[in-house]
Amino acid sequence: MAGRGAPTFLKRQKEQQRAARALAKRVAKQARRENRGNQAPEEEFDENALGDLMGIPNDAEAGTETETPTEGDDRASS
Repeated sequence: MAGRGAPTFLKRQKEQQRAARALAKRVAKQARRENRGNQAPEEEFDENALGDLMGIPNDAEAGTETETPTEGDDRASS
């Protein structure tokens, strides 16, 4: 009668490798699922912070640095 007994060594080895790959895929999928929940929310875009990085003064600082002409200045006489 055919089909009695254990499968051959190579068939059993392939079956074990397939089961190991499937288990690894399940573990990786679970890890991705857990990481998705643990990620920090993205920060909102802040134009002032970007300007600070680029060396551009923000709107509040730009208005405070106005030049006032002095008596010895040529631009004051015009």
